[in-house]
Amino acid sequence: MPKHRLLIAGDGDALTAKDGRLYGPNPAFTLDMKEAMRSVQKLLDFHIETVVCCHGGLCRGNIREQLE
Repeated sequence: MPKHRLLIAGDGDALTAKDGRLYGPNPAFTLDMKEAMRSVQKLLDFHIETVVCCHGGLCRGNIREQLE
């Protein structure tokens, strides 16, 4: 949702979260880790302030740093 600078991360193939912190793909649920990491890299093109992860909840602040 670009207008709100919000990313909704669906099934955990690219992003997961725990305790308000973003993490990369969970290898137990990701078939192609290289592709998942390419997906994370693409997110750097967007100005994201808030991420809602299906697996882990809400993350705010320093999103770009966490994606890097």
